[in-house]
Parts: sequence; C-alpha cells; structure tokens
Amino acid sequence: MSKILSICVPSYNMEQYLERCVDSMLVDEVLDKLEIIIVNDGSKDGTLAIANDYKKRYPDSIVVIDKPNGHYGSCVNASLKVATGKYFRIVDADDWVDSDALVEFVNTLEKIDVDCVCTNYTVHNLQEDTVITKNIDLPANVILDLNSCSISKYCTRMHSLTYSLSLLRAINYEQTEGVCYTDTEYVYLPLSRSKSMMFIDISLYQYYIGRDDQSMNPGVIKKNFMHFILVNKRLLLEHEKDVKYNRHENFIWSIIVKGLVFHSTPYYILHGENNEMVERTLRNSINLLDQLGICSPRPLFLYRFHGIPYIHIWYFYKCLAKFELFFFRLFYRI
Repeated sequence: MSKILSICVPSYNMEQYLERCVDSMLVDEVLDKLEIIIVNDGSKDGTLAIANDYKKRYPDSIVVIDKPNGHYGSCVNASLKVATGKYFRIVDADDWVDSDALVEFVNTLEKIDVDCVCTNYTVHNLQEDTVITKNIDLPANVILDLNSCSISKYCTRMHSLTYSLSLLRAINYEQTEGVCYTDTEYVYLPLSRSKSMMFIDISLYQYYIGRDDQSMNPGVIKKNFMHFILVNKRLLLEHEKDVKYNRHENFIWSIIVKGLVFHSTPYYILHGENNEMVERTLRNSINLLDQLGICSPRPLFLYRFHGIPYIHIWYFYKCLAKFELFFFRLFYRI
C-alpha cells in the first residue's frame, strides 16, 4: 500500500524517550499507511539499537537511518531523501502523538490534496506540571486559500504543521545542517510558499518541555546562541529572495524572527564578544521587524549596548536572579 504520511523522528541520545514516541504511532488502524523514519544522529547511547529493534518488528512501516551527528536539519534532510509518503511531518523523539488523533489525521490526509495541513498541539510542561492545548482558531475541514484567508500565530509552530511531500520537493526544501533551531526553517520556508491549507481540529502533537538538556532550556540556549544567529541570518537572506510567496509571508517571517531575536539577544549582550556579523544580523532583523510593523520588537528594547538595542527593563525584572550582576554594572558603569 502507498504510504500516506512519512514521519521524520530526529533522534540523538533519545533511548529514554524513543519508545514512547514510536509506540504512540503504532496504531493498527493506520500503521500500514505510515512510514516512520527514525534518524539516529550519531547517538552515543542505545538509541540505534532501539530503532533497529522497531525496524525488525515492523519492517513495512519503520525505516532507520544511521548517520554521523549533524544536528536537527541533517536528520530532516536525510528523511526527505527517502520519504515516500503523500505528506511529511516531523515528530521529535522526546515528544509523541495522540494515537486516536493520528487515526483521524491519517484518514483525512488520504482524502485531501493541499499543500499544508494544520492541527492543534498540546504542551506538557514537566517543570510546571501543566498540560495546555494550543487551539487554532480556523475553520475546520475546509480547504483554505492562503492568499485570501487569515491564519493564527499558532500556525507558525513546527508542532502544528504537516506538508505535502510534493510541495517540499517542488521548492527544493532543505534545512541548515550543523545547528539547532532549524524547526523555524521548517515553518517559514514551506508555509510561506503554500497555496492551500486545511485545519483539522485535533490535538495531534504532544510537546514535552522542561527537561534540563532540552534545546530550549536557558543553559542550552546560552551554549548554542550562535545557532540562533545563523538560522536568523538564513531567514533574512531567504526573505530577500525574489520568489513567489503567499500573502502571509511577512507575518510568518515576523513571528519566527521575533522569537529568534528575543532568545538570542540577551545572551549576546551578557556573554558574547563583539561580533560584527552577529550585531548586523540582529540590527537588520530588528529594523525590518519594525518596518513591517506586524509584531514590532520595539516595546522590548529601549537603549543601546554593544551597538544593538538591549532588552527592556521588564525582562531584567523577570530574570533578575540571572541578570543582576549585569544590571548593576550597566547602571553603575563598572
């Protein structure tokens, strides 16, 4: 049977979580319509052994790619080279899907032909012990023309988005390799070039946050803040290209880049050495965001430091325990 959905599962040292992720997809009703591509990204634990065991047990539905470490984008690129499904999406190995929602999702995909499919997603916060579903306010189960309809900011999350494989190949989609945070590219590049979308009112993706080693943990962001800059730089270059985008391109770009700027700027100010490329990227992003006026970052910035605006004082209050030394030195000039 032809596959309806190819699911890329990027996996680096995920032996603790991979089984939960894959088991959530092994639903008898739709398993023969799924192509689950587990990409072992040079793991040093038992991730590959777990993946190969699944392949042995489900040879018609599980594909395993074993490759040297190249970060998130390289896993997506490797999956796209072998994917055969009608549609393609990413599920991180430490996350999972709602099994019941997956059945409805795959059966719906089989019947439709659109560039992009959007669903709700649920955030499971380990530290705060909360479970919150992000609901997207769009008409459900109708084909939406992305050059005439409105879209929600929650449509600009990787967790919400599934694309037609033919679209991804038509635009020669490829993610930046060697860095984290390229899920932003997965949102911006295909979504801004999609012509049609369907929203299915289910919460498919289950997003697990709050781990100390997660890419969005503050300590990991500090270590990898240059990854934000490199992805931000690529999105600036892509935004300037003379290609056919849909009417939401500026909105999608602004939402994504504002997030990149917001996360990377404090770490550059507090920990980074003067770097012309970093400052130029941040300045250009901030100025363009301000010009577009869709979600201007100006309320977050007041003065200038190291040649770039720095975060508004409310951000320091929020993070005072972490920033108090910088706060003191800034105002007392020591």
